Amino acid sequence: MDLLEREDEQRLLARAWQEARSGAGSVVLLAGESGIGKTSLARQFAGDLDAGDVLWGVCDPLGVPRPLGPLHDVAADLGDPVAGLLHAGAPPHEIHRALLDALCARPRLLVVDDLQWADEATIDLLRFLLRRVAGTRSLVLATYRADEPDPQPALRALLGDVARTPAATRLELGPLSVAAVTALVGGRAIDPGDLHRLTQGNSFFVTEVVSQGGVVDGGGDLPVSVRDAVLARTAGLDAEARDLADLLACAPGPVPDTLLPALGAGIGPLRTLDSAGLIGRDRRGITYRHDICRLAVAGAIPPGGEIALHRRMVDALETLADPDPAVLAHHALAAGDDGRVFRYAARAGRVAAASGAHTEGARFFTTALEHAPADALGAKAGLCELLAHELFLTNRLEEAIAASHRAIGWHRAEGDLDGVGAGHRSLASFEWYHGDRARAIEHATTAIDVLGPRAAPGSRAAGLLGHALAVRGFLAIQDNDLVAARELHDRAAGAVAAGGADDALGVRLMLLDTVSGILDGDGSARGRLLDALEAVGDDVKVEHSTCWTQLANLDVEQRRLDAAEKVLDRSLPLTVQWEYPICEHWQRGVRARLRGMRGAWDEAVHDARGVLADSGSLLTHTWPSLVLGVVALRRGDPEADAHLERGWDIAVRFGEPLRLLPAASALAERCWVTGEPDPRLADVLERYAEIGTRPGTEWSAAELAVWLRRLGHDVPAPELPPDSPYRLLLDGDPAAAAQRWAELASPYDRALALVDTGEAAEVFAALEVLDRLGADAVAAKVRRDLRGRGVTGVPARPRTTTRTNPAGLTARQVDVLRLLAEGLTNAGIAARLYISEKTADHHVSAILAKLDVPTRREAAAAARALGVVPERRLAQRT
Repeated sequence: MDLLEREDEQRLLARAWQEARSGAGSVVLLAGESGIGKTSLARQFAGDLDAGDVLWGVCDPLGVPRPLGPLHDVAADLGDPVAGLLHAGAPPHEIHRALLDALCARPRLLVVDDLQWADEATIDLLRFLLRRVAGTRSLVLATYRADEPDPQPALRALLGDVARTPAATRLELGPLSVAAVTALVGGRAIDPGDLHRLTQGNSFFVTEVVSQGGVVDGGGDLPVSVRDAVLARTAGLDAEARDLADLLACAPGPVPDTLLPALGAGIGPLRTLDSAGLIGRDRRGITYRHDICRLAVAGAIPPGGEIALHRRMVDALETLADPDPAVLAHHALAAGDDGRVFRYAARAGRVAAASGAHTEGARFFTTALEHAPADALGAKAGLCELLAHELFLTNRLEEAIAASHRAIGWHRAEGDLDGVGAGHRSLASFEWYHGDRARAIEHATTAIDVLGPRAAPGSRAAGLLGHALAVRGFLAIQDNDLVAARELHDRAAGAVAAGGADDALGVRLMLLDTVSGILDGDGSARGRLLDALEAVGDDVKVEHSTCWTQLANLDVEQRRLDAAEKVLDRSLPLTVQWEYPICEHWQRGVRARLRGMRGAWDEAVHDARGVLADSGSLLTHTWPSLVLGVVALRRGDPEADAHLERGWDIAVRFGEPLRLLPAASALAERCWVTGEPDPRLADVLERYAEIGTRPGTEWSAAELAVWLRRLGHDVPAPELPPDSPYRLLLDGDPAAAAQRWAELASPYDRALALVDTGEAAEVFAALEVLDRLGADAVAAKVRRDLRGRGVTGVPARPRTTTRTNPAGLTARQVDVLRLLAEGLTNAGIAARLYISEKTADHHVSAILAKLDVPTRREAAAAARALGVVPERRLAQRT
């Protein structure tokens, strides 16, 4: 049956294919409700191409999806290296790169059908391709149901990427019109209007009714549901065909041809089902023509009848050489076979974890534990450890902590003290991320105490002890206690020397060594850490991601802002690719802090709100809470206090200097802006002398010292390089500090330094910056202070319509427009803002479009009209 009213979509797909063949690859998503014709459209389009150009993969509706299922479907067509890497369980980045190379080598159509059932590893693969597909000679076509009530978070993230990517298109297939239904009905005795009203123009339902002539079970009434229409096809099936129909309905995906003999499926029943229009065949095997058909038949199986059917499926699958453990676990679960569920779900969990599908890994391990033998304590403890790790990686910390406690209990019952020590080591990390530093230290200490006496050279306990010592050393670093951190590093290195090393421990020791060096002012330590991470490439374990996170955090802390941007640009995509949300959320929080310093407040707020919404780790809430607080404070928004108080509470809960000091600075800034005292600053002053002198705290301590001096407190200045802006401020040279902040592209700090000069002309310049940033509350305070000093000619507050984002410009575009109005070239703008010339060119093009002007000269005129570049007035004193 021809496809009606899909001509526009067919033309778009044809154009996308031609562009891909010429070297401009793309991604197209076909969306729509179930039965609307997504797969039919994809099949017709693929059918017009050479068969060798088409790769067709399917996501199956398993209880827990099979990792990289669609890629396994096409592995034989792709051949090596993709097939070999998949079979060997290679790291995802190697598989991703091999597939990308295959899509670059020759034109291919890669179809991923029913994306709503995809595992996270498949979604990650598509996100990887989305960022690179424009450079291939291939087209990626994915279908998904847009009517799913709650799409998984990974799919939502992919859809967001598609919306932002020029090389991607989303097509929403709509229902058929009455005219199309009329054409399909033809001369049959069916009222097209009634049929359209009943089916709402759903293609599958329309064709089901039309194919039966509008008659169901001998009657003349239209079916009231798709289920009725499908089951009408089964009414005359003989017993063997009905049995096979029920058996196939239990399979969420195609049944391989090689499995049919083991299922007892003969040619007669297959022919009968084919003649009834129920089944078809694709390259993976026999399957229902549409999943709606399968669900309708499955729904008609008598209660309890499915158990025997699923048992037959498990028995048959076990005859295959290499059955998929995810499919086996699915059928074993439905069959109520606890032993097989335990065995296959555990195996599927390990496969999923190795594939980077940590959410699916956690679900498989949970299923295995729910069906584990009661007396298999050691096996259950091992699975609980694996589950806890997957839960940790997916930022489900409370569940990870609970799973670890269960594992420890089973290890203890088995007399496995190594397992007990390993559990406490894991809990030390989990509790710290969850916001309980004291418990984290307790667990690390317990792990060391349990494992220490057992750590014979070369023993498992020796390696576990090394990890426990490294975790305790990491906690010491977070407290800026470098003496303890180095002592613990050396003890952990001793475990390595005793033959207890593994790759993860080696990374942790490298982190302790280099981060201690960075905090202590070792000029080579940062380079050593960065070189080590770059040597790893994209093959990033969670330990490497933690290293990237620490590097970005310290770069922002020590105001290496350009370097921090490069680190985050490199590392954040890896946290997504490898599905490490806890590292992703931490790094997004660091990026929010960086963007706040750079004056990109809207972007900072976006990052901060996203972390607070997505992350369950209290650790990752530190910077988002403080960023939201100070931005709201500066803008005069009422939500400032709530965010600042939460940021302070988190900092106090951790008690670590590099959280306490910035949080105290935020409280001091609030006192300065509002004029309202905060009694907690008295305690801050008492603690400043101790925590503000620990190695690595110099920048945050100096920031706090600057705020305290603005409030009239006399505090000593930390040791900083002579050209650091805080040092210049504390040494009484705010003009030089303002210049240094300008070089660091930190506009708000530059404005405050200009205010600190006390020179009216410089303060007027500061007001320009503050108004442009939208720091209304701060600008209002500065204006009040100027008038209180008797300064006349104070620039008035800009009109509301011309303030923060005139003409819909972003904060960064306002920066670019201001420099453009000063006559700078794109190269000059790039140099001034520390961005690439290409990025500057992109901003200028966007500005011209938003202002609807053709030239830079007219854009400059528009900038003056909008108040983006107000003329400065001469300051006068009375």
